Amino acid sequence: MEHQYVQFGCGLCAPEDWQNFDASPTFWLQSRIPFLTPLLVKKGFPDFPKNIKYGDVIKGLPIPAQSTQAIYCSHVLEHLALDEFHITLRNIFSYLRPGGIFRLVVPDLEQLTKSYLADPSPNASSRFMQDSFLGENCLTRGIRAMPRALFGRSRHFWMWDYKGMAEELGTAGFTEIRRAKFGDSLDPRFHSVESEARWTNCLGVECKHP
Repeated sequence: MEHQYVQFGCGLCAPEDWQNFDASPTFWLQSRIPFLTPLLVKKGFPDFPKNIKYGDVIKGLPIPAQSTQAIYCSHVLEHLALDEFHITLRNIFSYLRPGGIFRLVVPDLEQLTKSYLADPSPNASSRFMQDSFLGENCLTRGIRAMPRALFGRSRHFWMWDYKGMAEELGTAGFTEIRRAKFGDSLDPRFHSVESEARWTNCLGVECKHP
């Protein structure tokens, strides 16, 4: 049934048994102006699968309330400002039916911090900024900076450790919050959306709508 299994920020991972949404600028262009797709692909931009729909989880996905059995996102939430993150959690909670599962994976701030503290080299702080995607090597100015100012989401806006994420999920109304590992969900449908490489040294969390 449509909407039962929903993934947002899917990128190129779009299994047929999930409803897949993406809101990247490149996909927005391809979905609105399809004849640009061959040119963009030729320039090195991704060729998105055909079964993806454009959907911005902050503005709201086209999903009825309490219609969804499971929602998944991989390396999406760290690209949201804190107020956007709170809106997103409220939206996800509203889409899930009672007992529905939300699984997420994000970079693990605790793991990154431990690596930084254990690194005695003079480059430790620079390496932390690069690994966390919080730093900027340089700033683009003028007209060339406008597209990034309007659409840019490549950097990380807010980072999470487990205790911080668990607190936010609990405040949003989720229950049975636990640290998750790759492939450990009891619902086998998650196997088709999860990639082990995107879980390695990262923070996975699973929770439910009560």
